[in-house]
Amino acid sequence: MPVGWTILAVIIAGVAGTLANSAVVAALTPNAFGALATSPGRLGVAVAVAALLPALYALTSGAGAAVAAIVALTLIPSLLAKFVFGIGAPWSFVLGVNAVYAVTAWVVYLGIKRLAPSSASR
Repeated sequence: MPVGWTILAVIIAGVAGTLANSAVVAALTPNAFGALATSPGRLGVAVAVAALLPALYALTSGAGAAVAAIVALTLIPSLLAKFVFGIGAPWSFVLGVNAVYAVTAWVVYLGIKRLAPSSASR
């Protein structure tokens, strides 16, 4: 996938994951969807974590890449939420809502990757 497409895929995946995560968090807590979905900090972390996807797929492929992606994109934001941002919610909740982010970002990234022109066709 050309570099421009990779960057675009990472950004869109991170934003899509944040929107999905925000929808679930807003549905299950008193937090407002709009504030969650448009938080620059949340979006920045989401895109930064989604930037791992091209690296993971460069290192491995298939089921190994899929498992590594879902695990990394669930655990990293969860660890940040608990230890950096001080989220007091139970681990099960934090892991669950971040798994929503992870799966959404992963699916969106793969969808764009499949639609993107190959690097050889530039």
